[in-house]
Amino acid sequence: MINSFVKKTKSFIKKSVKKFLYKKFSPFVFRMYSRKPVDEKLVVFADSSSVLLPDNMVGIYEKLNELGYTTRVFLKRKSSKRWYKDKIYEIINSYRFTKYYAQCKALILTDYYYYAYANKPRENQQVVQLWHGCGAFKKWGYSTVDLEWGADRKTLQEYPIHNTYTYVTVSDENVKKFYAEAFNCDEKIIHADGVPRTDKFFDGNFVAESEKKVRGMYPEIGERKIILYSPTFRGKSKGKANFTQMLDFLYLKKHLEKDYVILVKLHPFIKKGMNLRKTLSELYSGFVFDVSKTLPIDEAMCAADMVVTDYSSLIFEYALLERPMIFFAYDLAQYDTERSFYYEYETFVPGDIVTDTEELHLAVRKNENSFDLDKVRKFREKFMSACDGASTDRIIEQIFKEREK
Repeated sequence: MINSFVKKTKSFIKKSVKKFLYKKFSPFVFRMYSRKPVDEKLVVFADSSSVLLPDNMVGIYEKLNELGYTTRVFLKRKSSKRWYKDKIYEIINSYRFTKYYAQCKALILTDYYYYAYANKPRENQQVVQLWHGCGAFKKWGYSTVDLEWGADRKTLQEYPIHNTYTYVTVSDENVKKFYAEAFNCDEKIIHADGVPRTDKFFDGNFVAESEKKVRGMYPEIGERKIILYSPTFRGKSKGKANFTQMLDFLYLKKHLEKDYVILVKLHPFIKKGMNLRKTLSELYSGFVFDVSKTLPIDEAMCAADMVVTDYSSLIFEYALLERPMIFFAYDLAQYDTERSFYYEYETFVPGDIVTDTEELHLAVRKNENSFDLDKVRKFREKFMSACDGASTDRIIEQIFKEREK
């Protein structure tokens, strides 16, 4: 009885704070600091899903600092053991963020950021959405309204999201309509100027050094080829993200160990992982390496001779390397129902689709010497044509110039 009362009280307080910050507090703070002129040299970076500056922001952040801009960064904070302390911090953080947002020349995002939607930008400000993925694969934002994944319509009506952007950059003209749908915005603000983090895939030194680094970290690899297994998460929300291991690594070890190793890179939302470290030394030693916490995804991709994934948008970046991809889609029907895709999956993905470990083994052997390179190149041309190694510079130029209204 008491526990039930406490839970209801906490829930009421959290919802009340959320409403207060979005509806009252943030608008008040924004109006107060909007009395000051916009600081042409102030840029705010904000991301609520990472404790570190996201890779899609790093290049822009570094260049702007080199050019003499003042930058303010707002990232995810690790939760404390006291929920009321988190609420107090949330109020303080909303004040600080809104204070700088009201005065900055540009606010730069790579994902959903709650406080960014409580106030429309001033006439001479830019609110930039870089997004964290390339192309258009599984649905998100307003495209997922009323699906198992995504917010319900009533919530979005009360607390609109993605509603303040003035400039969105994408990897190709072909995906603009899908971003307009997902962000519920005018397609005119969406521009195929590229994706900052893809610039490094055009740097031969970065690609070569990444492979050298991986092989140095795991000398057991030797001369064997590297398969990167990087599945996306399952679940109805970020907080409930999960993953169930469906591959039989012992079977793959028996049939592939002589020629290959497998690097496992799980999605950052997956907290529990696959408990590989508990059995690594006994069962998968020298064949499976869990790099989820030790390797950035871009370095892992550059080191990989082949990628195995399911519904992850990393396939767009990996297409830039023009290497084989295999799609382990054992739960395609269920995933399509829960999340849905912008394209028909079977005709969209640039590689073989498999549903069990034996099929995967056969697909690896098929692709090791010969794969459909033409299909990968067409995929790259259709979804990644704006990514040419100069995205960062081009985007900075677009942010700080006056766009046609």
